[in-house]
Amino acid sequence: MAILEVKNLTKTFGGLKAVSNYSLALDKYELLGIIGPNGAGKTTIFNLLTGVYPPTSGDILLEGKSIVGLRPDQIVAMGISRTFQNIRLFKSLSVIQNVKIAHHLHTNYNFWNVLLSDFRFLKEERELDDKALEYLKIFGLEGDKSMIASSLPYGNQR
Repeated sequence: MAILEVKNLTKTFGGLKAVSNYSLALDKYELLGIIGPNGAGKTTIFNLLTGVYPPTSGDILLEGKSIVGLRPDQIVAMGISRTFQNIRLFKSLSVIQNVKIAHHLHTNYNFWNVLLSDFRFLKEERELDDKALEYLKIFGLEGDKSMIASSLPYGNQR
């Protein structure tokens, strides 16, 4: 079963059909890209997948469950998020800190755990470090993990 399946997704804005019967099956560990000229509907597809726009018709299944109609924050909590064309880094933080920020939504510690630097906080932070390093390795950035994000070349910042 595909981890993400898009079935006949269509989005219209008034009389304009921005996306027409788009389908996709994405397997676990698979990386895909969407290419096309300006106005082809690429951004609209991402907005549909992340809940920014509701589809006019079609379905989006994440691990076999429809996510159509869910709010963007609910979709993020399920594991789908996006980046934007504009670079939105915390420029004064390190590369690994920028990656870790995206995962803090999924932590189970609270203010007191952080203040006391207790076992729960330290354990989850170690796990976040490990997960962030895995993602950096995918993009060949593990050697830059301690660099300040703004000091990376533009292409690596993206």
